[in-house]
Amino acid sequence: MRLILDTNILLSALLSPQGAPAKLLHAWERKTFTLVACDALITELREVSGRPFFRARLRASAAELLAAGIREFSLFFRDISSGPVAPDPGDSYLLALAEASQTDFLVTGDKGLLTLRHHKSARIITPAAMLEALKANDRE
Repeated sequence: MRLILDTNILLSALLSPQGAPAKLLHAWERKTFTLVACDALITELREVSGRPFFRARLRASAAELLAAGIREFSLFFRDISSGPVAPDPGDSYLLALAEASQTDFLVTGDKGLLTLRHHKSARIITPAAMLEALKANDRE
């Protein structure tokens, strides 16, 4: 199973170690699914984690270690062609990545993306819904 975790999910995982995003990160570490990523996601992760809100709440090394781990241990796409435009054009790379990787799920907290519900092979869902899908998959 292939998943894309949006930057908001990755940063939420670092901020709240008991929340659904953190549980998804732990599931990835246990190889429950294949994480799909690209350069644009890593760039956004680094940029957003440097904003004052996150600088006040996270060690810079936490986000940098996560970025390095993602680059090393995910199904990593260096070049993705431009695809459809998302409700927020800054998120369009996620839809292009979903297409290029034929991912199963795009996990996000972004309301604009969530309203799409699907893009090509990808279901667009919340972290809580993804945890439920993983549990259901385990029961099968």
